[in-house]
Amino acid sequence: MATKNKRDYYDVLGTNKSASQSEIKKAFYKLAKTHHPDRGGDAEKFKKINEAYMVLSNPDKRAKYDRFGFSGMDFGEGFSGGGFSSFTDIFDMFFGGGGDIFGGGRSGRRRRVVHGEDIEVKVKLSFKEGVFGIKKEIEYTRSEPCHQCDGLGALSRNDIRSCPTCGGSGQETRTVRSILGLMRQSVTCSQCNGTGEIIRKACPVCRGKKVVIKKNKTTVNIPAGVDSNMHLKVQGHGHIPTKDAIPGDLYLRIMVKKDRRFERDHYDIHSMVKCSFMQVIKGCELTIDTIDGPTKVKIAPGTEAESQLRLKNKGIPTLESRGQRRGDHFITVKVKIPKYSSLTKAQKNLIDELIKIS
Repeated sequence: MATKNKRDYYDVLGTNKSASQSEIKKAFYKLAKTHHPDRGGDAEKFKKINEAYMVLSNPDKRAKYDRFGFSGMDFGEGFSGGGFSSFTDIFDMFFGGGGDIFGGGRSGRRRRVVHGEDIEVKVKLSFKEGVFGIKKEIEYTRSEPCHQCDGLGALSRNDIRSCPTCGGSGQETRTVRSILGLMRQSVTCSQCNGTGEIIRKACPVCRGKKVVIKKNKTTVNIPAGVDSNMHLKVQGHGHIPTKDAIPGDLYLRIMVKKDRRFERDHYDIHSMVKCSFMQVIKGCELTIDTIDGPTKVKIAPGTEAESQLRLKNKGIPTLESRGQRRGDHFITVKVKIPKYSSLTKAQKNLIDELIKIS
């Protein structure tokens, strides 16, 4: 790690080498209050303050720093977060159990917004349905708050009591050793899993789980131009884990069947037409299949094998234009050339004459 532009740790904390551990801690608390990101401070500045405190609050590291400067520091030990996985961990250490260095303490636990999980459902479409879109009824199952107990998990509030371990807060307070000394830290209650409640007599329908698995139906407008493995999002139709939760979303994974007549390339269509060598020599008009139905195309005299004809705007409607623009349809001309040995005597004579005059 480069140390050329690093500031002196004492200077970062606004102290000097003669400062006591108490003075260093006091300086850190003061700066943390001002620069903590959760208080609108500068995250990079707080990171440097935390790094300086990690060193100067540790007698061994401080002694090495005083003697050797930055060259005596092992920056592989993980200075960036001060031993915490994130700034949130540091914030929780400060506030755990009601301790608040930013003033005031926290009363009660903050209500956590619960988001339901998403659901994925495969939707099979025919080739034509994928091209032109379709209104389709989708069936799926999801978890919803129990209709019998209204998501309580019990038939009445009298069958629910406050968790004796956390006292209904949903959190336990533990004492841990940290860079700030012994601190109290709040964690999710191990007995009630953070709900703050213990169910004494469970609902007979959901058996205390508060949710049931229910079959659902919803009608979805699948737009023109979708292709296999595309996902369509139906907001708010996912799992609902609690009565006041934000529902998850329903994702439709599209699977479009292939059509042996056509090959899809993004929004373009490719197909082929077979002609005899006499038809391409003289020219002709043929009927071919398109996604709009049978269409006549002209084969110009002298058209070469593997040539491509383009039918503009006869391809697949584009999603970006909501079906207002379309790709193209490309037709590859395949020329059928018979084997000379399979021709009749009259046909062979005509071929031989043609060769003589060409």
